Order: sequence, then structure tokens, then C-alpha cells
Amino acid sequence: MGKSDTFLRRPSRMEPNLAKRGPSQTSTKSTSHFGLTNQPTRLSLMTESIHRSYYGSRAYSPGKTLRQAPALKSLPILSGATRLPWSSTQGTVPIELMMSHTPESMRFWQKAQVDKIRQKADKTYVPAKFESVDLHQKHDQERFRFAQLPFQTQLWLFMQQGGKWSFIILLPMFLLVSFLGINKPAGSAFTLYVNNVIETFPILMGPWLAFWIIGHVVINYFPRVWFRPPKGPLWELNRRTGLVTIFGYKRHRKEGVIDEFVAPFYEFDAYMITTHDRHGPYYGLLLQHRYEEQHINFHALLGPDDFQQRPCALWDFLQNYMDTSGP
Repeated sequence: MGKSDTFLRRPSRMEPNLAKRGPSQTSTKSTSHFGLTNQPTRLSLMTESIHRSYYGSRAYSPGKTLRQAPALKSLPILSGATRLPWSSTQGTVPIELMMSHTPESMRFWQKAQVDKIRQKADKTYVPAKFESVDLHQKHDQERFRFAQLPFQTQLWLFMQQGGKWSFIILLPMFLLVSFLGINKPAGSAFTLYVNNVIETFPILMGPWLAFWIIGHVVINYFPRVWFRPPKGPLWELNRRTGLVTIFGYKRHRKEGVIDEFVAPFYEFDAYMITTHDRHGPYYGLLLQHRYEEQHINFHALLGPDDFQQRPCALWDFLQNYMDTSGP
């Protein structure tokens, strides 16, 4: 795998799968500078055998992946997009992915898990609400599966958080503007100020306060009203099998069917897509299958902004995550 002008070639059914064959088909003998033949140690052979049995035949490894044919056609969604190169990765991670896994957060959940095990042993454990609900998200050493909450659930969260912070930020400005609008003598200034606040507060600040209070009450005391679990995941990158799965929900409402498109990771190319508005360009990452009209838009995982480095860092992170040649 090389630079951006090098494509991977899809292996045909008649080709030997190099990822499956691995180094076991090559000679392992070598000669040392003393003229002696070096045989592989039993530990190295055992480690290699475990590696082959653990990972699937299409697991991604840059040094063992066959070259692929170029894309069959250009897609409209890629108009103006820039294809990012394979390999030559750096150990970078977008800061947004690290913010949700801070040391404090990991220690908190580790302690919660220990307490849960202890309480179950003492038979004093009380399950939390919706604990058994599958959120269809999993981030571990084998798979990176992403799901998104339904729009109705996100709307309640946005109402509570948006109302809260809008009220907190706008309240000082509202009080200051109300004070600056007073042009009466000092004796009646305070009375006029209070009257101005009372008259304009319900119109200018009341909606934000109402959103905050209603959202807080519903989210904390009526969870069955606002919470809906996702139908299923949007996509999954499986490091162990080397496969990427894209889930489709076009037939889910009428037929109850979730379509799955499954292909090896090395059959996808990464593109930095650009959108424009009056503030300037915004950059995001798109993972496009080379031979089918299937793609993953990572805007829900990493929102687009005006930094080109973030999509590149995410692409390096995904390659490093799927690479089975490392630990």
C-alpha cells in the first residue's frame, strides 16, 4: 500500500488470499553471520499461530493486503472531495474522541462496575432504568460500532441543554440592556428598571427558561416519555474480521428489515468532503466503497468544521485501529 495514487485490488475467487496465507507459506530459515541456520523459536511460531486463528482471513494489514482495482465510476457525492492516502499513518486521534474517555470518566465507570459486581454478590443490586436496553454501541479491541439516538430523544436533550445555556448566557445581557435603556431621573430609575424587566422578561427570556425547566423535568422524572433506544447501529468496523458493515433502514418501517452491506476494510477509500456556507468551508470525512454506492459519513461521530486536520486525524485513527500487524 502506498501513496494516494495507489489503489488496492480486489482479490478474485481464484487468487490465493495473502492475508489468510500470511508468512506461513514462506521460508522461515535464515543464516546468521556465524554461518549457522536460525530456526524460528517455538514461542514465535505459537504467537503467529494464535494471531492467524484469532483474526479473520480478511483482517486488514498493510503489508499483506493485495492491490485493488480502481473505482468503477465517479460518484456525484465525491464531487469536489479529496481522496486521502492509505498508509503512512501517525498516532493521532481527534480530540473529540478522547474527550468522552477522560481518565476521570474511565475511573468512574470502573468503580461503578466494581460496585455492581459487589452488590450482585451481596444480592443488594438494584438495576438502573433502561439498563437492559441495547444502545447498539460498542467500542473495544474487536469492533467499533456506532449508533445514534432517535430524533425525538435528541430533541428533548437539545431542549433541556439548549434552553439552559441560552438562558444562562443571555440573562446578563438582558439585565444590562434593560438597565441602559433607563433615561429617567435617579429617583425613579430603579422602579422603571424593575418594570422594564418584568414587562420584557416573559417575551425575551421566558421561552429559554421554559425549555430548560420542561426538559429537565421530563428527562429526570418521566424517562419513558422522552427516551427511545435506537433501531440499531449505523455502521461497524470490525478489527478482528477486517470487515465494515453499513446498516440500512429504508425497509425497516414497512417490513421490519435492516439491510446490511458488508465488505473488507481495504475496499473502502477515505475522502475529505467540503461544504460551504457564509462563514466559509467545513471539512468532514467520508468512507466510500470503491465498487458499490455505499458509504459512511462520519459527521455524526465528528462534526464538520473549518480544520482540515481533523478528518485526516480520524482517517489515521481508523487505519491504526483496523491494522492487525500491531498490538
